[in-house]
Amino acid sequence: MKALRWYARKDLRYEDVPEPSPGPGQIKVKVDLAGICGTDLKEYADGPGMIDPTKVPIILGHEFVGRIAELGEGVTNFKVGERVTGLGYWYCGECYYCKRAMYNICVNAGFTGLTAEGCMTEYVVIPSYAAYKLPDSVSDELGALVEPLAVAFHAVQQGNVRTGDTMAIVGSGTIGLCVLLAARAAGANNIYVVDKVKRRGELALAMGATAFISPEDEDPEQRVKDLTDGLGADVSFECVGIQATAQLAQKLARSGGNIVIVGVFEAPASMDLFDLMFNQKTMVGSPIYVHEAKTVIALLADKRIDPGKLITAKVPLKDAVEMGFEKLVTNKEDNIKILLQVDVA
Repeated sequence: MKALRWYARKDLRYEDVPEPSPGPGQIKVKVDLAGICGTDLKEYADGPGMIDPTKVPIILGHEFVGRIAELGEGVTNFKVGERVTGLGYWYCGECYYCKRAMYNICVNAGFTGLTAEGCMTEYVVIPSYAAYKLPDSVSDELGALVEPLAVAFHAVQQGNVRTGDTMAIVGSGTIGLCVLLAARAAGANNIYVVDKVKRRGELALAMGATAFISPEDEDPEQRVKDLTDGLGADVSFECVGIQATAQLAQKLARSGGNIVIVGVFEAPASMDLFDLMFNQKTMVGSPIYVHEAKTVIALLADKRIDPGKLITAKVPLKDAVEMGFEKLVTNKEDNIKILLQVDVA
């Protein structure tokens, strides 16, 4: 079968690999669409970061939609031919955290496309617990967005967002805009999105943001205070993964407010702990998800959220580097989510 494999920084190869078989408790999925995630993009441009060096070369990708081709031993809750999407995590089910249903911080965790073969290929094998059936009312394109939406819904839960809350989101990439949708679904009132990429402001506003703030035009901290009678946001979200945006997210939160770190950081970042302590702010991390995909699929099925505007292109898997990864690296103004069509016929 054909697959897109990561060998080294800026070295992705479309090549033949052996077709996998599912083990006990696993399913094999014929992939139709695979999404390029921000993590995939970081690995392409600057990796290895989260990729396990001992598994290189490795097939990238963890966002997908497809149909079940084969069931592993012991899998009884799926049928061959069913359309599914999947989450990226692999967990042990036996450690301290798994026994408390905190699967996202399993001490023996793995991840599709980083420590196990990914979905940018014809067939992918994942644990059955990481797969979710898709109703007919959810298209393939939207089904391929369930994984990043699950990240966002977990983040909103971590932030304890309540009906009527005011929110600030730093970063308007896929995750930031998914957080916007999740916040709306949770009942947030005013939502302010901050980003340097101005063209994404139009999209943020079209998806329900109250205002878009560009740091190149004004001071985001002062603007948010002006919009909130001097208070700041009830909850702020950092969705980029660099020190400057983490510090900004902290500043945007009001006294007594919550700060949620969603971005993946490649280096340690310093924060103003005096502000955190003196103003009684709460900062919490939000790594991936638990089972938020169930909620996401229900909301997609009922048309209560519509992430379709995030999709800027669909390109063949064989052209993923030139028409996918490179476009996302060099032209952030016009590209957010690019889906790869896995069709080698």
